Amino acid sequence: MRKETVPIDMSSEQKTILGFISKRQLIYIVAGGALLYAYVPMVFKLFPNFIIGGVASIISALPVLIAVFIFAFWKKQKLHLNFDQYVMIKIGYKGQIGIWRKGSKPKDWMVK
Repeated sequence: MRKETVPIDMSSEQKTILGFISKRQLIYIVAGGALLYAYVPMVFKLFPNFIIGGVASIISALPVLIAVFIFAFWKKQKLHLNFDQYVMIKIGYKGQIGIWRKGSKPKDWMVK
């Protein structure tokens, strides 16, 4: 059987938006931007001084920006997963743990 080298990476996420952002990443950026658009003006209006309001707005926006960056662009290199997929697997792991028993005859409480 003949082997052919493929010039592109077939297993990675396709960058369909402008050639460097995928649809998943765009969804995270839009959701983070909408969240910032909703609450940063309220934080800015809480403070009477323009500079203090600006600093408070930047500080309050940092957690959202960090979360968007981690979930949209960070990869778990060892497992070849995006970080959001890795977190979803970790969250769902607890539901995958079952009750294991020895033998072939089920207990009475399992039958009911």
